[in-house]
Amino acid sequence: MCLACLLSGGASISRSYNFRIPDPNAPFMKSLLPIQALLALVLTLVCFSPKAEGSTVFWGSFSNDILLDSAGNSLDGSYRFEVGTFVTGFTPTVANIQLWEANWMVFDAAVDGDGWSPLDQFVNTSADHTASAGSSSPDADPADVFAQGVLAYLWVFNSKDLGVAGTEWALLANYDTGTDAFPGAWEFPDPNLPPGDSFDWQTRDLDAAIFGGVNNTQGPGAHTPPPGAFTIQTHVVPEPGSLVLLGAAFAFTARRSRRSHARDLLLKTDPSTNWSP
Repeated sequence: MCLACLLSGGASISRSYNFRIPDPNAPFMKSLLPIQALLALVLTLVCFSPKAEGSTVFWGSFSNDILLDSAGNSLDGSYRFEVGTFVTGFTPTVANIQLWEANWMVFDAAVDGDGWSPLDQFVNTSADHTASAGSSSPDADPADVFAQGVLAYLWVFNSKDLGVAGTEWALLANYDTGTDAFPGAWEFPDPNLPPGDSFDWQTRDLDAAIFGGVNNTQGPGAHTPPPGAFTIQTHVVPEPGSLVLLGAAFAFTARRSRRSHARDLLLKTDPSTNWSP
């Protein structure tokens, strides 16, 4: 029944069944008029309010991708794939690996039977990047904001508990966007795009392994190198007692690299410089 019919009191029904419509000036009817007005407002908002959905992000792998654990075995149903980013100001490194989860914001996720098929070794799912720069995914926190241009990461893991033996992770990103198969891959889009716009984030565009391995490039973490090409390989996460040593080793390597770079620049400027390491 149309809204006009509801609010009119059903005059046509009155004529058909020969009953009298109450006087709208009667005290009882006057008390109902605000309710009718409220009902009209609610129906108007429901029918004519703009949708919250913006563009759609399709993400996943190809059916022939090679997805491996640290031992070179195919990933099983215990693994979870999450797309997201970190809070503003936090950059994930091996040195702060124990802080990743606390600073992580999930945009969407794929699990066994819902976006992830261990049998086919295939990840295929999607979520809307809403007009408020949020996510339509039930795995996302409604309060999280994924601003335009922010780097998206793929986190693959069988557990986030660093105290569990056998925990394996791969944290992957796409730094070189110039070689992407599709523009806008692994970077959150403009939230003001109209519904119907879409983006395709594929594993083949990932080129950086903050931890684990991706597209034949290995990053930090213990693993057995696969005999051939691979798309993703998770690596063993050190137990908490070893994280301090891992972080210290990473910091030492980075410091040595910076000092070496500074030495090379200084020697190029003044070859007679007496450089002390």
